[in-house]
Parts: sequence; structure tokens; C-alpha cells
Amino acid sequence: MQYWRLLDYSSKYPAMNLAVEEAILRCLLEYDSPNTLRLWQNPPSVVIGYFQNPYEVVDIDYAKGWKINIVRRISGGGAVYHDYGNLNYSVFIHTSSLKNHIEDVEKSYSLFCGGVIEGLKVLGVKAYNQKGNIVIDGRKVSGSAQHRLYDAILHHGTLMVDVNLDILGQTLRISNPERTLINLYDILPNKIPLNEIKGVIKVGFEKMFNMKLKKGALTPEEKQIAKRLWVKYSKISWNMTKPAYSLQL
Repeated sequence: MQYWRLLDYSSKYPAMNLAVEEAILRCLLEYDSPNTLRLWQNPPSVVIGYFQNPYEVVDIDYAKGWKINIVRRISGGGAVYHDYGNLNYSVFIHTSSLKNHIEDVEKSYSLFCGGVIEGLKVLGVKAYNQKGNIVIDGRKVSGSAQHRLYDAILHHGTLMVDVNLDILGQTLRISNPERTLINLYDILPNKIPLNEIKGVIKVGFEKMFNMKLKKGALTPEEKQIAKRLWVKYSKISWNMTKPAYSLQL
């Protein structure tokens, strides 16, 4: 039986939350960190994909007026809105630790999204993967992205539990977001506590990957690297300029 670390850790600073993501990935690559499932939340923020221009995808004036942070992640994909009604999940894993080495990116999305889908089944919610998006009744409840570094994979995604869709729509310039997006609380008969939702996500990943999760904490090395990376993720030059350079510490 494999054992992975369950890391339930959030910083109140979005830049630090993204710094932690990269720090764990780098430590995983050096075999200093175990395979990990992280569950975390951000204050109101827009997290843009690595290759995006924030001025094209975010209403900057609206974001400033509502004190919504804009930060850039290391993975590709589109911009997502976070608030405390959103639960983020991140999987850090060696491809070599999987039974089938996941070189096919599309198949790997099906595998990782499957952990969330299996968890939602425990709540009686039927969902399916659609090219990295988790969909319920034709509307998206979760989006995801990946960053690969040699033998290490970071797969991270959202799970909209009770996100403010009005603010999301205004910030990302999406008209009538409720037509294409759905919150988990919209379909659950009772608004169950977030900790219970975390619990079923844990069960879903254990089933999908045939392993057990044990609660853990950031290692000293991860903390040290995250503090260094926080400088990068806090810079205007990183977050507000479309990058034309390779990723560096």
C-alpha cells in the first residue's frame, strides 16, 4: 500500500500559495518530498495561466476596486477566479510512481480529475471529465491545469463550492456565468461543511490511486524554497507582464 501526504495548508497571501505549489514540485523532483495531495483556499483572487496577458482576460479596474489579487501560476491554461467559496486541490506526483506512466496528457487529466469525481460520488453527485474540466449537468464545477518538470507532475484545479459568480463574471468579463458554471451548493440538498467536502475528496483520491493519505506538514526545505519563490510571485513584473522568458527561480 502506498502512502501519500495530505497537506491541508493555505496562506492568506495568494502569492505565497503559488510559491508553495512550485516549492513542493521542486522538492518532489529531488525526492525530498512525498507524493502529495494539497487542499487549499485563496482570498479573492484571479489566478492567470503562465502564458496569459492579464489585461486581455481580467477587468483590471474592477479587480482593483474590489481589492482582488491578480497572480500568475506556472501552469498554462486560462484565468480562474478564487474566493473562500472555492476549494483548490493540487496533486504532486512522480510519473514513475504510477502503474501506467502518464505520458499522454489527456489521459492524465482523466486520471487526476477522477479523484475529484470519485469524491463527488460519495455525495451523490454525478460528474464527468471534459478535457480537464469537471462538469455537472452540462455546467463546469471545476477546471484544472498541469505543469511538468522532468519526472514530476503538478496537477492543480478548482472546485467551486459557493463561489460568488457575480464577482467572478465581472472580474473575468463573463456574461451570465451561471449559464456555464455551477456551484456544488447549487445541487446539494444541504450545504455541508467544507471539511466534509475535503473528506470526500480525500476518499476519492485514495480510491482512484489505490493509496492512503496521511496528514502532514510542509517540510523545512519546502518552507525555505517557498519563501524565496514568494519574492517572484509577488512581483508586478511576474504577474502583470505577459512572459517571454523561461521559468526561473
